[in-house]
Amino acid sequence: MPSQTESPSHTGTRLSSKMKFPNLRKSRTVFFGKSGGPSPSIKTDSTTSITDTLGTFLNFPSDKSKSDSSVSATRRSSPERARPSWPTSGVYTSSSGRTDPNGSPPSPAIRSASVPLSPFAPRLISAQEGQWFHQSVILVFGEVGVPERPIDGTVTVHHHLEGYPATQWPVTSGHFKVLVHLDPGMNRLRFDFSASKIAPTSSGIAVNFLPLTSCPPLHLAILLAKDSLGEYECHGDLRLREGNDVRMAKKKLRMAAYLAQIFTGEQMFRHRLGRRCFRLEEEWVADSLSSRDDGVMRSVAKVHVLRTQKTVGDIRQREASQDVQGIWDIASEAVEDYFGEIAPATKRHVAVLVLDAKGDLRFGDLINRSAFSGGLGLCGSRSLYTLPSYLEDVVSAFSDCSRPGGAIGNNDSPESGSFWEIATSAMKNMMEAFISPQPPTQPRELEHINRTFLMKEPYSFRTKSPGLRFCVPKNESGWSRVDCLRFRYHPCFRIPTDPVPPTLPDNPQVYAVESGIVSGAQSGIVLVEIYTDGVYRAHREFTNKPEREVSLLEDDLRASLTDGHKTKPMKLRIYSAGQGKTVVEDFSTVKSSKVQLPNGYGVAFKSSSLGRPKAGGSKPQQLILHTVAPGRMLTSIRVFHNSALGGLEFMYEDSSTQLFGRRESCENQEKVEVSDFPLDTRKGESLLGFCVRSGAQVEGIEILTSFGRRSPMFGNPHGGGASSNTLIPPRGRSIAGVSGSYAQCVDGFSILYK
Repeated sequence: MPSQTESPSHTGTRLSSKMKFPNLRKSRTVFFGKSGGPSPSIKTDSTTSITDTLGTFLNFPSDKSKSDSSVSATRRSSPERARPSWPTSGVYTSSSGRTDPNGSPPSPAIRSASVPLSPFAPRLISAQEGQWFHQSVILVFGEVGVPERPIDGTVTVHHHLEGYPATQWPVTSGHFKVLVHLDPGMNRLRFDFSASKIAPTSSGIAVNFLPLTSCPPLHLAILLAKDSLGEYECHGDLRLREGNDVRMAKKKLRMAAYLAQIFTGEQMFRHRLGRRCFRLEEEWVADSLSSRDDGVMRSVAKVHVLRTQKTVGDIRQREASQDVQGIWDIASEAVEDYFGEIAPATKRHVAVLVLDAKGDLRFGDLINRSAFSGGLGLCGSRSLYTLPSYLEDVVSAFSDCSRPGGAIGNNDSPESGSFWEIATSAMKNMMEAFISPQPPTQPRELEHINRTFLMKEPYSFRTKSPGLRFCVPKNESGWSRVDCLRFRYHPCFRIPTDPVPPTLPDNPQVYAVESGIVSGAQSGIVLVEIYTDGVYRAHREFTNKPEREVSLLEDDLRASLTDGHKTKPMKLRIYSAGQGKTVVEDFSTVKSSKVQLPNGYGVAFKSSSLGRPKAGGSKPQQLILHTVAPGRMLTSIRVFHNSALGGLEFMYEDSSTQLFGRRESCENQEKVEVSDFPLDTRKGESLLGFCVRSGAQVEGIEILTSFGRRSPMFGNPHGGGASSNTLIPPRGRSIAGVSGSYAQCVDGFSILYK
């Protein structure tokens, strides 16, 4: 490689000092609007890199002054109409060289991507030198040429060490989008541009891929009936060309999962939440991601094939009657039988394609369930035939204007549009079923997922309108900001620098105060959604640093609403970083949860209640601690428990006691256990709060003190279906009592504080 001070020359490339190239950076404009905001252009180094036609890398010193002077001359002399300018945004630049705002480790020798010397060398906008990614297939978009001369052609991507087949992607009006396969570690990529009457040019970049092996994966599965033929409905021509068996269904489901991963990862980055995405379970098999691979072994997304004991008729009968629970039970039983020994139900996320279902299974309550929200997501095989099978098929699948005709029955009629419109709808349904946060906060705009992977949209037969001529990010579909915030702290989206998520969901607790409410969680509060009339209106986010305790003042919340909703009752959904959620049905009701203390000791507030008291079978109880009176000191707490909490006995220095709940056995057949937890009153230790594990009843309880001590978990620390809840009064307040209900055991629990 020649030094940077040498005058380069080569038989395949002739360069002259008189050549003038326009300033490529000035042609870029800001897009993104609300999401990204304006920002400076991508930085450049003091040297620029180009690959000549023979593949030799040459380095030249850049001359900014010459470039600036030449651009004006070029623009004055060009009579041609300027092409559409590819927008840029601050989300793709970094002044510090740290490319992931959420802490992905930077490359030791990270630098911004250089602007290539030739105007026809591909310039990458969405990827920078040394950037870290956490998914094996990424979306890269960029531009070629100059704005005054829109040009079409082809970009060929050469992967690291030629370890993956080269792929070709169209260039439209000087812009391109490509899908790039990455291997773990550093990847040196080369982008070759070719067009008629223009010499081939190249540019290169090095990026890094760090697999997130510590995150729970998304499992992909195909469900077959016991008498299934293993075939899905398919257009006649495609059936002859591709086939419609389980082998092809696995390829299409795998490719759809990669597209969903690419789409979601790009959306997270555009919302400034880092280069984070979910992980797919992988296996070491012959790669089917590329149509040009012939038996090459790689780690690719694994697709399981499950068999249910039900017949095809059973599945379709339940589908026809829209029997949500029947369909759900068939799938969940098969998943439990297959995955039961791999991971517990609360820790696994399974996306299931029901191959024998003729529709898309998006009806009833199924539309409010997904693999990431409930552990299981279901989708039918309708329109599966239109989805791409290989990486090379993505552009053609979303550009195919073929019509389904009547060869596929009544699922996809001519009114459904062309194949590309049907494929877009199928991708939307799969993403809703497999990864979407549920329940949705607002209607999702995923009708144009195809635009994420295309530069030019074809004619729409469904709407009888021409497609979008230039697909830039602001015209694409995307996850809403609220959806991305809910993804941000999901365990499947965790990157190495994020804290380890809690074992149980950390549900936020709500405490009333005079001016509003205070919400707190051990893992921190990250999102508060505001609803009126059952419709999402606004939200508040705390993403920079989740706060363990946030004040939600009524005036501040109503200020974020439009004039027509400022006086209406507010409903809140509060989310924690530990995947917990609490719903406040009526803000004004929580504010009024006050309890009058005896003997003129003032007013106490009551926290949100845990557990689910049995109607008519539970006895309510409210206990005011003696410590509300001056001079009374709590010395110990006695806990009655076995598989659940039976009662609490508060013991004072004057030997008096107070009982909440009961001393007898929680269940008639079980023996009660008695545990004492003393407080060090000589040093001033006092009761701070409780950590409660609850489901339908209070399974277990920990006692927290002002010295930071915690008691053991009294009760059942591993009760099924329970969640973890920390009850600690807001700052500056102390516990005044406990409240709740009990039957055979405590089934309702809250604290009083003043």
